[in-house]
Amino acid sequence: MSDVGYTCPRCGKHITLPQEKPAPVCCGLTLTAEPLPYCTKVPNAEMDREIDADGPCADGTASKKS
Repeated sequence: MSDVGYTCPRCGKHITLPQEKPAPVCCGLTLTAEPLPYCTKVPNAEMDREIDADGPCADGTASKKS
């Protein structure tokens, strides 16, 4: 199971919940999930053997949602 981060646009409070939980409400607003951060590493053939744990990120290749 992975966790999803939420930040309230009014008060700035950060909430992290498991993915299967419903979106929280803060300051009277139902929060939306934060997007994944952009990747900071360039993929290469040796990435499977790297010790550095690079978390999930958006590499910019996904289709844009409207």
